[in-house]
Amino acid sequence: MNNYPLIPAKHDDRTAYTPPVVECGEAMIPLSTISPRITVYPVYYHLGYPGAQTEAYLRKGVADRLILAADSLPTGLQLVVLDGWRSHEVQASLYEGFRQDLIAQGWTDEEEITKELSKFVAKPTTDILIPSPHLTGGAVDLTIAGPEGWLDMGTDFDDFTEKALTRHFEELSAPSEKDIEIRNNRRLLYHIMIDAGFTNYSNEWWHYEYGTRSWARQTNGQPFYGGILEMNEKIVE
Repeated sequence: MNNYPLIPAKHDDRTAYTPPVVECGEAMIPLSTISPRITVYPVYYHLGYPGAQTEAYLRKGVADRLILAADSLPTGLQLVVLDGWRSHEVQASLYEGFRQDLIAQGWTDEEEITKELSKFVAKPTTDILIPSPHLTGGAVDLTIAGPEGWLDMGTDFDDFTEKALTRHFEELSAPSEKDIEIRNNRRLLYHIMIDAGFTNYSNEWWHYEYGTRSWARQTNGQPFYGGILEMNEKIVE
């Protein structure tokens, strides 16, 4: 796990031109049984969010690439999917929950609150042509597990601090042995996902996308996954 190069400085410029979504009509599939090297731990279901699913779903093309990433892991490791397709209901609940957290911390200016929110939680929308990433089925949150449990990535999932930035441990001037272990774990996750065709959201070490508007901006590609508002629209059992 020490042979992966540093994580490059890449950032999704949300102000850049994004080509319009040309929806491909691809189905979503459940992830629990697609590979012995992929397990599902639906975080928002376990946390009790209204509308959260007991299963994780992704578009078929995203799931195929996730299998490639899992198969490239060193022996004894596997991917743990924390979230895939996310309903508008769950997205709205997350957004409002983080907003209330900021207010509790003393934030009062609504413009600044909205700016801070945009760094970590996409604004909920029902616009299928300008969807939040997880509404498309093209975004996945995940980590890596080994025989002794989840690898140490330096923060918990949904940690909205600077330590959650994917490159945080790359930029330490005097990293400890523990820092280097965390850095290497993040490098492993980053490179297997990038090699499988994904892009990373630089503020969140756990968040990767394929076929979405963010993916298109980073790859100069064409986004082909629009929003899916109803679970039963696109599922293939």
